[in-house]
Amino acid sequence: MTETTSYARAQQRLRDRIRGAWAQHSLYVDEIIRPGLTENQLNAIRHASKQTEDTGFTHYLAVTPGLQTMGYGDWAKFTSDFAFDMHEESGEKQTLVLFTEGETSARSFAYLVTDNGPIVPADAPELMKSRSDDFIPVELAVPYYLQVLVAAANGTEPPQAPDFDTREVGTRSEDYIERFGLANSDPDALVFGATTVAALGATLWLLGRRHRYSWRAELTTTPELVKSHNLKKAVTEAAAPVREPEHPDDETWALYDRARRIQDSLAALTAEHPDWAESVDFAHRNGVFVLVTLDRWVRRQLRRRSDRVEDEPRFCFLFPHHRRGVDDHVLKQSGRSLTVGLCADCGEELAAGHEPKRLMVPKRPASTKAVPYFQRSDAYALSGFGSFQPLDEAVLDEMSPQRSAVGRGR
Repeated sequence: MTETTSYARAQQRLRDRIRGAWAQHSLYVDEIIRPGLTENQLNAIRHASKQTEDTGFTHYLAVTPGLQTMGYGDWAKFTSDFAFDMHEESGEKQTLVLFTEGETSARSFAYLVTDNGPIVPADAPELMKSRSDDFIPVELAVPYYLQVLVAAANGTEPPQAPDFDTREVGTRSEDYIERFGLANSDPDALVFGATTVAALGATLWLLGRRHRYSWRAELTTTPELVKSHNLKKAVTEAAAPVREPEHPDDETWALYDRARRIQDSLAALTAEHPDWAESVDFAHRNGVFVLVTLDRWVRRQLRRRSDRVEDEPRFCFLFPHHRRGVDDHVLKQSGRSLTVGLCADCGEELAAGHEPKRLMVPKRPASTKAVPYFQRSDAYALSGFGSFQPLDEAVLDEMSPQRSAVGRGR
């Protein structure tokens, strides 16, 4: 086994331990380094965690073994991804997450996490070094970084950096002078910044991630559907009477009944939401788009002269206007695994480890807080735009005074 392979396995075991521990307690000190920390260091870490807890912010602190240089990039990605997963589980507006090495000195990754993703506060870059080219010790790093995160969450001024000046002999410990080889006449001044290529790479990666997932906090406004798909004209056309089949059989009557339900559901939706074409709630336009697409499909089937049956249109669960290669996909949502229709584009994004865009709508009427449409309890969420039940039935159940009639009398 090579050194690289051994290191990779050790890192994976560390990540597994962290994943298994965070849900039980907000403070995690890895079993490998705990015996090497002094009681004063442990007390400083515990005290800083308790102070952060007292602020009311949800936080998580992990003190880990040191990293080899080759692990910086992967560790940055793991910590930021993990921080965002924790934030989603917490359900809070802001979550504070700190990973700090705890062997000889503390290399720290500090994140203020919002729905936009993990953010590194200006006063807490991934790496913080002194002029002596070393990191500050864990008993100073942990309280400092947690205070920086709290200040960033509150929008207040960050605290002063830890002071290494020990010129007042007798009132301050000389341990840091010995440890860092500092002269009393030239106290070490902390220098903040991305001090290595790894730090710069992690920063750029985080900025890219924040931009990539900015849709999480914004109401969906694109793509434009009304003009590009001529939806107003399509709604008018869908109101035209559906001709009864001339040579009916059970299958044809079922199609006819479906056409009537789609027609009724469009009428109910546009009556319930007359501003559907301009509303900030983009879900209504997607609902109209799905229903008029189904209306055109079922009318074509009623007019067909051959035995060839055209498959019913399917719509992407995450973004209904996506149509390319929609197929069944097992998707985890709110702790459950659901089989839904996903387009090829969203499936490829998930396979690549990214989160595809989702239909983001107001949490409630007149709200500006954006949530995925399936977190509400309306017809669109209950049907998943066709993933769970036909949208026309869900709309009639939700918006029509009369319940949807499956196979109504002829």
